[in-house]
Amino acid sequence: MRAAELAHRHFPRLRVLARARNRQHAFRLMEAGVSDIWRETLASSLEVAEAALVALGTPRDTAASQVRKFRAHDEATLRAQAAVKDDETKLIATAQASAQQLEKLFDADNA
Repeated sequence: MRAAELAHRHFPRLRVLARARNRQHAFRLMEAGVSDIWRETLASSLEVAEAALVALGTPRDTAASQVRKFRAHDEATLRAQAAVKDDETKLIATAQASAQQLEKLFDADNA
């Protein structure tokens, strides 16, 4: 965190690539001006989810598409939550709205 904060302060146009342990860490990195953030367990979790969908009979291209949609949705949710991270009520409301949007997104796929 300290390196990211110092880099942003002294070199505001420097592109910093960082790994985040969790959402809260990602929020702190965003606050420090980092825009290229990889969450440690997200990629492997999505890979397992895609493999599980295929193992359950979902066509590989459909599973890959669903995982891409989930990732895009989760990244948008992360940015929205970063804006309200210090307000627990708004953070919870954002999570609930995100879950409803995701459900509608996948319902539309199934229709």
